[in-house]
Amino acid sequence: MNLMPWPKTLVPGAGRVRLAADGWAVSGAETRRLAAAARRLQRHWGDAGGLPIVIRCAASAALPALGDDERYRLRVDAAGARIDASEEWGALRAFATLAQLVDTDDDGAFLPEVDIEDAPRFPWRGLMVDVARHFISLGALRRTLEAMAFHKLNVLHLHLSDDQAFRFGSDAHPEMATPGEHYSREALAALVRDAAARGIRVVPELDVPGHVASWLAVHREWGLGDIPQRPSARFGVHECCLNPDHAGAMQAVEALFGELAATFPDTHAHFGGDEVQLPKAAGVAALQARFNAGVTAMLKRLGKTPMAWDEALHPDLPREVTIQCWRGSAALTRALNAGFNAVLSAPYYLDLFYPADVHYRFDPATGAGPRLAEDPRFAHVRQGLERLERAWQRTGEALPQAAERGVVLGGEACMWTELVTDELLHGRVWSRMPAIAERFWSPMREVDAGAVRDMQRRLAASERQMARAGILDLAADRRVGFGRLGLTEGDIQALTPLFDALEPVKWYARLLGPAALERRAAGVGEAGAARPYDAATPLARIVDVIAPESAAARALAFADAPALRSAAAGWRRQRQAFLRRRGSVPAIAELDAASAALCELAALVEQHLDGAPVAVPAALLAPFGEYVLAAAHHLAKRFA
Repeated sequence: MNLMPWPKTLVPGAGRVRLAADGWAVSGAETRRLAAAARRLQRHWGDAGGLPIVIRCAASAALPALGDDERYRLRVDAAGARIDASEEWGALRAFATLAQLVDTDDDGAFLPEVDIEDAPRFPWRGLMVDVARHFISLGALRRTLEAMAFHKLNVLHLHLSDDQAFRFGSDAHPEMATPGEHYSREALAALVRDAAARGIRVVPELDVPGHVASWLAVHREWGLGDIPQRPSARFGVHECCLNPDHAGAMQAVEALFGELAATFPDTHAHFGGDEVQLPKAAGVAALQARFNAGVTAMLKRLGKTPMAWDEALHPDLPREVTIQCWRGSAALTRALNAGFNAVLSAPYYLDLFYPADVHYRFDPATGAGPRLAEDPRFAHVRQGLERLERAWQRTGEALPQAAERGVVLGGEACMWTELVTDELLHGRVWSRMPAIAERFWSPMREVDAGAVRDMQRRLAASERQMARAGILDLAADRRVGFGRLGLTEGDIQALTPLFDALEPVKWYARLLGPAALERRAAGVGEAGAARPYDAATPLARIVDVIAPESAAARALAFADAPALRSAAAGWRRQRQAFLRRRGSVPAIAELDAASAALCELAALVEQHLDGAPVAVPAALLAPFGEYVLAAAHHLAKRFA
């Protein structure tokens, strides 16, 4: 069975229950939400057919909330499937399990006999999507909800504003919305309803008092610092913020959060609070504390639990604020010791192109996990990782110890979209998010090499399951992406061995570029080192389309001799195909050095299989522009 997340307990039976074309029969789906969930399951199974399903559960509230009872028991036997849950929320999670259980053999589709008792480890299992750096369509967000429900995630956090854009269609301040690329309140309310039908909360964020260049480009009078003339296309921290002493600014904040509260009925509302900077950093901490006091009071008057990034931590910050920790385990410990409830995001940044096993090794309860600077796959960004690790250990002023320690509510993965468009979103998120979803849902486990390999096997199955269920087809999306770059089906087929051997460089190496990366690693700031990307840069290169982690390259570490020989032969063929096409397919020109290196790697594999001692040269392990030869890294470990 390829379930992801893995259930709390699973007892397999001996038989298989066949699905039949006329076998679909559901009883107990007596609410609109359960009836709709049953129809979705029927669509997911499609031509596979159906079987009798009996549901027993009580009706739930109209909207999901933190701490809902999501327990369920699912039994599949010769009589069909039976779901027992206290509330609809548990039944929805059982439907997700049923959607993943369907399998096929020579005799057709079936479900394995099984008895599952399941419940989540954490009540907060989230995904943050930044819709500000690049606009993400409502259609893409709805598909995101489908994939979230499939993997038992229950919080969609929308980062609605930043320096580059303001996506909330306010009635009180319509001038704030980015023209042509924002959401109306009615559209957002419909999204909330779609999410609730799947047991998913929607938590909105307007990021204040920093990250407000888009605000101040419209209302300069509200701001302090280096105020922009227009909405910023530049990425990185901007030295401006809202002025807590300006009556008009605070009235606007209150009006906007009031509309936000009316549009998003969830108990939590996020006010950001991260990376507040001013020229010469004069009095920033005191200014931010004063601002946060005002905005948290506003949110509490609106009946909301305020939420903020961990920079908002301050001795005067009310303990009712939920802290989202992105600056390492030190920030989590600091928040909990000071009495704040917290959500951990630090190890789950999907925009950094980390392989799934890296995210999987971190425990959401503590932030404990591997030291990334020691991982050979990240040698090209080691200095930056080490400097950031040291900085995070020193972060923030001292906070008073609370009499009662805060609670870890769960975890939330983050998809920041500086290098993501609508077309690229799903490939970036769902190539690894199911592994993170498992850490948020499944019981605590020791993550040894065997557990990682089992996760990777099920992660590959998850991608196939989503495609079969009609939710997302990541492989097809990649083919479409290559087509947008001018590659024909023949080009794609011939060059797949090359594409499958590559991954994007890790951490912030793409976003910063070589010069800024070097300066940041040295701790001297980015001044004088222009970044290669801004909000207007087209994301139309091979590096944008390939997967963040190559499953084909990862498999090399355990491949048998025939599979290795086949891979090496493919690497030789791709070089010939590349040389024939590089003049007619401009998108591949930047891969010349990587293509030649892969051909060199083929020779090393053949020598290894012939019994000769070999080692991967350092040049093949170093970046090729914005690419790393992932195949070389996996083989280096094998050869050693």
